[in-house]
Amino acid sequence: MHMSQRVLIIGAGLTGLALAAGLRARGVDPVVVEQAPIITEAGWAIALSERHLSALDRIGLTDRSDWPGYRAKQNLFFNGTTGLVEHVTSDGSGPLAFSRSELQLAFLQPVKDLVRAGVQPSSVTDHGDTVEVTFDDGRHERFDAVIGADGINSWTRRHVLDGPDATYAGCATVRFQAPNTDNLTMTGGVDGDQAVLAYLLMDGGRRLHGVVFLPGEPDNRRELSLPELADLFPHATGPMRSLINEMRHDPPSYYANIQQAVVPTWARNRVAIMGDAAHAMSPVLAQGAGVGLEDAALLADLLAMPHLPIPLALASYQNIRKPPAQEIQTKSYQVTQALGSVRPGEMGDTLAGRDQ
Repeated sequence: MHMSQRVLIIGAGLTGLALAAGLRARGVDPVVVEQAPIITEAGWAIALSERHLSALDRIGLTDRSDWPGYRAKQNLFFNGTTGLVEHVTSDGSGPLAFSRSELQLAFLQPVKDLVRAGVQPSSVTDHGDTVEVTFDDGRHERFDAVIGADGINSWTRRHVLDGPDATYAGCATVRFQAPNTDNLTMTGGVDGDQAVLAYLLMDGGRRLHGVVFLPGEPDNRRELSLPELADLFPHATGPMRSLINEMRHDPPSYYANIQQAVVPTWARNRVAIMGDAAHAMSPVLAQGAGVGLEDAALLADLLAMPHLPIPLALASYQNIRKPPAQEIQTKSYQVTQALGSVRPGEMGDTLAGRDQ
């Protein structure tokens, strides 16, 4: 292995920081640039399955004792017309839910000396044997590899790999957080009037992370307040009533149109993309962040592998990771489309077989 190998990671979100940690654990210290002046993420929930946690083990982020993850004892889905429980999962195999912002800070700690904040590339030129990068602070540097971990609106994907823009996936979301005043230990979901309401438990189970899925045109029902959205679920029962009651207090909420990015080219010679830059997907199956961590684990292995030329390492990464990631992306899209087409009471069947 060439210890002098220089790797640039564009973006200090979860996947970029995870890759930086994985490379450092293998003896390669990358440079990480982040356009934001402060390394921070919104405090929304991230769900990580056992497969995703195994990817963290491979990366080297094994000490998770201080991370306030929460695994619900049960997951329930309710029929929004009858109030009946349609599905119960209680085998302890559900995901661990984390606050995205706290997870990012945990990833940042072992690599914070590698991160340059408030900096982004203005040009990337692959010369075949090296990649020349000009930054917006005037610096010019050469790297052996450049990895774009710069999110759904990835500059690297669009300007270096000539990739597509993200497109609307047919559904909007409204996210909010509220205290877990009823001390719920289960997570749940219910369908309603052309909408689905679901929640995770985060911050060690102390907070509810609620999501309303609103299938339809972009910006549909954006004008509704949380109390008005609660009216879409008049027959909610059980723990969903707790969530409805919190919605009536109108906590701060965030509306977003769900976008996805279906990308044909993830790697070209010495430049590659990962995470949402490569496969941004609907959050309905809670897989996006975890799939990005699987990208990071494999890239760390391949970029640090002795006697494997970087163009082959990146081509191998695309060859291995693109098919399973795009399969999950397709499933997420199909379920998102189904949110707007199944009759109330049938959503549980659609979600029951989802891949956690």
